[in-house]
Amino acid sequence: MSDQTRYLRLAQITQLINSKFDLRSVLEHVVTAISEEIIQCTAVGIYLAQPDGTFRGFVGKPDQIAGVTLDQLVADPSNDTLIAQVVAEKKMLYIPDTSLDPRPDREVIHRFQMKSLLVVPISFDNELFGLVFLFNHGSPMYLSSEEIETITAYVNMTAVALRNANLLTHTQTLLSEKQLLVDALHDLSSCMSTEEVLNVCFRFVGQALNNQNIGIHIADAVGARFRPVRLSRHADWTEQDWKAVHQKLRLNYEEDLLFQDVIRNKRSALVPDVEKDPRPNHEACRRFGIRGVYMIPLVVAGDVLGVVAVVSLGVPRTYTEAQMRLAESIVDATATALSNTLRTEQLETIIHQRTTELEEKNRMLENLVEELRRLTERTTLILDSVTEGIYGLDAEGRITFCNPSAARLVGWDQTEIIGRLQHDIFWHGKSEGQDCPLAACPILAPIRTGIPSQVNDELFRRKDGSTFPVDYISTPMRENGRIQGAVVVFKDVTDRKRSEELMLKSEKLSVVGQLAAGVAHEIRNPLTALKGFIQLLQSNANSKEEYFHIMLSELDRIELIINELLILAKPVDVQFQFHDLRTLIETVAALLRTQAILNNVQIVTDCDSSIPRIHCDDNRLKQVFVNLLKNAIEAMPDGGQILIQARMAGDRTIRIRIVDEGTGIPSDRLPRLGEPFFTTKEKGVGLGLTMSYQIIESHGGEMRFQSEVGKGTTVEVLLPVDPRHHQNQRDLETDLSCMGKPGSLFRLPTKG
Repeated sequence: MSDQTRYLRLAQITQLINSKFDLRSVLEHVVTAISEEIIQCTAVGIYLAQPDGTFRGFVGKPDQIAGVTLDQLVADPSNDTLIAQVVAEKKMLYIPDTSLDPRPDREVIHRFQMKSLLVVPISFDNELFGLVFLFNHGSPMYLSSEEIETITAYVNMTAVALRNANLLTHTQTLLSEKQLLVDALHDLSSCMSTEEVLNVCFRFVGQALNNQNIGIHIADAVGARFRPVRLSRHADWTEQDWKAVHQKLRLNYEEDLLFQDVIRNKRSALVPDVEKDPRPNHEACRRFGIRGVYMIPLVVAGDVLGVVAVVSLGVPRTYTEAQMRLAESIVDATATALSNTLRTEQLETIIHQRTTELEEKNRMLENLVEELRRLTERTTLILDSVTEGIYGLDAEGRITFCNPSAARLVGWDQTEIIGRLQHDIFWHGKSEGQDCPLAACPILAPIRTGIPSQVNDELFRRKDGSTFPVDYISTPMRENGRIQGAVVVFKDVTDRKRSEELMLKSEKLSVVGQLAAGVAHEIRNPLTALKGFIQLLQSNANSKEEYFHIMLSELDRIELIINELLILAKPVDVQFQFHDLRTLIETVAALLRTQAILNNVQIVTDCDSSIPRIHCDDNRLKQVFVNLLKNAIEAMPDGGQILIQARMAGDRTIRIRIVDEGTGIPSDRLPRLGEPFFTTKEKGVGLGLTMSYQIIESHGGEMRFQSEVGKGTTVEVLLPVDPRHHQNQRDLETDLSCMGKPGSLFRLPTKG
C-alpha cells in the first residue's frame, strides 16, 4: 500500500469520525481498510470493553469463524496472559509464531488455527476502549514494521471515534436527563393535590428507571405508622390487589429491616436481588413476586414523609448511577411538592383547632420562658454570690463555665478560663512538688466512672504560682443517661486550717495539762517510796538488801514512764504510701508468734484476698497491731486463740477485728480505754492505747472495743480506702507485667 493511498484512507476515516455516521459504520470502514488495503489477512476483529472487565466482539471480518459469530466471542484478561499484558501495558503485541509463545490461550489458538497474532489496544488519553485482533486462519501472517505502524495509526483513529461516540452519548444522556428533570419540576410545581403529585412522580420516575412497578408508602404523620397509599396505574399489579395483599399480610414496617434502614439513614437503598439480602421482608417479596427492589425516601427538612418503592418482578434488576441519580432528584422534588399539598389539605380541616392550641401553647411557652428567665437570674445570682469556687468541665476535661469566686481564688479572669483544660488552670496536688497525674485525677475521674469524688486537704495553684489549701467535690453531669462532663465545687480552707492548728495547739495544751497531772501522780508514788527508804537508810546503817531492789524497781518505773512520754510527745515523720494490708498483718503476726507460743497462745489470720492496698504509714500501723496483739496475749494467762480478721465493710472501708479469748475488760472501764496512764495491767504504763488511738485517727480511721468478762475482748479497727487505690493497683500490675520482658529494667529470675 502506497503512502498516498494510506493517507487518503486515513483522511476518509477522519471525515467519517467528524461526520454523523454511527459508530458501527466507522469501525466497519477501519476493519475493511486494515484487512484489504494494508495487509491481506483473513480475520480482523474489534472488541469493545465491557463493564465486567472483559472485551466482546463488535465488528469484524469475517462475521463467523469456526461456527461462532463475532458477538459471541469474549476476550477475558483473567484467562489469557497475552490479553492481560496488552491491557496492563496498553501496547501492541505481535507474535509471528504462536507455537513458540506460551502467553495466548492455547484453546483459542487451536480452535481458530492462529499461526500468527497481532493484538493492538484501542486507547486514547490512557483510557482503554477495546482491542483489535488480526490473524490468518490456518496460515502465518508476516507483518513488516511499516504495516504494523499503519495498523496502529488506524486503530488510534478508532480510539478517537470511540471517544467521540462516548462523549456524544454522555452529552445526549445528560441533556435528556436534564430535560426530564426540568419537565418533572415544571409539572410538580403546578400540582394542586396529593393525587396529582403522586401521578407526576410515577410518570417521571418510571421514565427515568424504565420501570413502572412503583408504589408509595406514606406515614400518617412524621414519625407515625406507615401505610401503602398509591400504586402506579401502569404497574403489573392493580392498586386494589396491591392494598389487599398488604392488608392480608399485616405488614409490620418496624420489622422490615430494609424499610427501617431507608427511614433511619434517610438514604435510598438498592437491592438487585432480594434473595441475596437478609433485610427485605421475604414473605412479602414472595407474595408479590419481587426479585429486586429500589427504595427512595421522601425527605423534607430532615423528616421522612414516606418511601417510594420501585420493584422488579420475576428477575433481578439493577440501574446505572445516572438513572438512580435522576430518579432520586425527581423523588426529592416530589417530597417537597407532596409536603406542601399534604400540609395544605391538613390545614383546611384543622386550622381552627391548631390556632386554638397554638394560642394556648403560646401562653404556656411565655410562662415557661418567664420562669426560665427568673430561674436563670436566680442561678446566676447564686453562682455569683457564693464564696465557694464552682466550675464545669466537658467530657474532654475543658472548662465550660466558672463563677466569679472560682476565677478570683485562682487569680485568673473568667474570660481566660473558659475553654482551657482543667489542669492548665486548676493545678492540684498533695504538696507543692507533687503533681496529680491525669490518670489518677479525682476531678476528672467522675467523667470516666460516673461516681462523685470528694477530696480534702489538697493544694490549688494560683496564676502567680502560689498555692492554697482546698477541699473539693467533683460530681458527674448527666444528660439522657450519658455523662457529659462534671461540676467541681471547691473551697479555700486556709482559715479553717488556721483554726484547726489553733485548736490542735489548744488540745495539745490540754493534753499537756492532763499528762502533767498524770506524770506528777505516777512519779510521786515511786519518789515517795524512794524518799522513805533513803530516810530509813540514813537511820539504819545495817540496811537490808531488799531495800535496794525496791529502790531500783521504782527508778526503773520512773524511767519507763519518761520513755513512754518521750515516744508519745516525739514528732513523727509520717510517710504515707500504698501498702498491702494483708502482708502487713501477716508480718506482725509472724513477729509475735514466738511470744504467743511461749504463752500457749495460737495466732490465726483470716484476711480477704479482695482487700485493696491502703494509703498508710506501714510502720505506724505495725506499732498499733503490735500493741493490740501484745495486750491480747497478756490478757490470756491460760492460753487460747487470737483471731485477726480483715474484711471490706462497704466500698470504702476496711474492718480489721482482733478477737481474743482472754479475761475480758469490765464494762465500766471500757470508756476510759485510751486515756493517758489508764491501764488494766499490773505493770502497764497506760500510754500504749493512747498512741494507738492517735495513729488510727491520723489515718482517718477509728478504733472500737467490745468485751465481756470471762469470754474475751474484740478490738475493731476501721480504715478508709483511698479512692486512688484503683490507679495504684493498675500501676502496680503494669510494673509487674514489665518484669521479665526483653529490654525492661526488672526481670524475673530464671532457673539455672
